[in-house]
Amino acid sequence: MLLENIKGLILKSINYKESSKIIYIYTDAGLRSCLIHGSNKMKNRYLNLSRVLNYIDIHVSGKDLLTFRDGDVLNGFRDLAGDLEKYTYCTHILELIYSFSSHQHDHEKLLNFLLKIFTIIEKEENYIPYLNMIELKLLYLLGVNPLLTQCVECERVDNLFFSITEGGMCCSDHIKNPMNITEKALFYFKFLYYFDLSKDSMLEIDEITLKELRNILDRYYEYHLNIKTKSRELLMGLLGY
Repeated sequence: MLLENIKGLILKSINYKESSKIIYIYTDAGLRSCLIHGSNKMKNRYLNLSRVLNYIDIHVSGKDLLTFRDGDVLNGFRDLAGDLEKYTYCTHILELIYSFSSHQHDHEKLLNFLLKIFTIIEKEENYIPYLNMIELKLLYLLGVNPLLTQCVECERVDNLFFSITEGGMCCSDHIKNPMNITEKALFYFKFLYYFDLSKDSMLEIDEITLKELRNILDRYYEYHLNIKTKSRELLMGLLGY
C-alpha cells in the first residue's frame, strides 16, 4: 500500500457517519482532507489527533478520499486551546483561511506565519493585535488589501480619509463614503498592516481601540469578501464586541 505524507494545521473537522471524522488540513501546498475511521471512539488512540488547531504529521492512503493510517501531533497548542477566548479568536482565523484556501497564494509562507503567531500568543496576554495583523495581511494575499499610503484614485498623500467601500485612503476630491475612524485606530490599523514579525515589537492597544479595529475589519471583510465567520459571532459574546 502506497502511503503519502501530509503535514499541516487542522482548520476544520466534521463528523462522518457514526464514529469517524473528516479533517481539513492546511499544508504548504494548500488544503487537503482526510478520513479518520473510528476517531470519535473513546478508546481510539487517535481520538485527540483530529482536534482543530492541531499541527499534525500523518500518513494517508487512497485517491478520491484519503484515509488516515497513522501519524502524530507535532504541536497541539495546549495552552492556547485551554483559553476559550484565545481559542475562539484563533478558530475565527482558521475559518477565514479555510474559506479562501483554494485561492492561489504562497501557502507555505502563510502556514509558517500562522504557526509562529500561534506559538507567540500561547503565552502572550496582549494577543489580539497579533490576530488582527493576520487578518490584515490576509487581505493582501487575497488581493483586496487597502491602499494606505495615497489616494486610491490619484497620487495625493495629503488630506486623506479612510473608506471601506473604496478600499483605502481617498483625498478630499475623490472621497465618497468616508468612515468615521479615530486617528488612533487608523494609526494602529496601518501599524499592524505593515508590521514585520522579524524586527518590530508589538505595541499595547487599549480595549476601546481594539473594539474599533475589530469593527473596521469586520466591515471590510464583509464588504470586499462577503464573509463573517461563526467564530466571530461567538467572540461577540466572549469579548462583548
